[in-house]
Amino acid sequence: MTSNMTGHATHQRLSAVPICVAIGMAMLLSQSANAQPMSVDRGAENHHPLSEKVPPGMAAAWLNHLRQYDAAWLQPLSIESPGGGTVELFSGSDVPVGAAMSPALVAVNAGHVYRLRISNIPEFPGVQLYPTVELLDRLHPPAGTEDQYPIPVLLTADDVRMASRGELVTRVIYLEQPQLAQVLDPLRREIPQRVLPTENALKEADRMGRPMAIIRIGGRQPTAGSPMSFYGTGGAAQFRAIPEHAKPNSDAAVVRMKSAGQIQRVSHTVTE
Repeated sequence: MTSNMTGHATHQRLSAVPICVAIGMAMLLSQSANAQPMSVDRGAENHHPLSEKVPPGMAAAWLNHLRQYDAAWLQPLSIESPGGGTVELFSGSDVPVGAAMSPALVAVNAGHVYRLRISNIPEFPGVQLYPTVELLDRLHPPAGTEDQYPIPVLLTADDVRMASRGELVTRVIYLEQPQLAQVLDPLRREIPQRVLPTENALKEADRMGRPMAIIRIGGRQPTAGSPMSFYGTGGAAQFRAIPEHAKPNSDAAVVRMKSAGQIQRVSHTVTE
């Protein structure tokens, strides 16, 4: 894998995005309805325009507006629930795009939010979860190898237990900066991180690398009156066959990309 995986161009810091574009669109990592707004020092070099207070979808929409993602290009995601189960994908409609057994490979548009339904989990009979995937960015693998480098969306048994108790797990997946990874961990081990609910996990992910997606895993369920927006923002989506050489990841906390950088995650948990 070449260094193209780390970005089509030099990593654009989210904190460097012009603030004028964000007027009326304070950005997100959704943490808690009662969370205090992130304190802002407008003169500070590290001011971060993305906050945790706005609804899911606004960060992706803003980045899509700024970067003008190619709607014809679909970013593969590898979706895996603990021990197997059924994965369904929704995109702006209560009719699923399709379904597959975990691990499932789907391909979606950057700049959109998608809803999943995870069911038939062997260890949790009768449990259904509806996590969301907000895709902030895309990878840039060599042409023709896209499906070999999916962004991992991994649900653990602990995620299922916490969501069933009414807790919300918010996870930011990022592609780390190889230079920073070498400084922090010369042995190149993957280090999942946790932050407090009062902290901005998206800001931390941006400091460590390039934020790729926000995953929210909670106990929220659709009702007969749920708006179609519950099911996502309507981006393109499709299921794909998993490449023959690909193997399911056995440890949701350890995910290695075949590249100079690695996919990592920052997460926290709050009560919904």
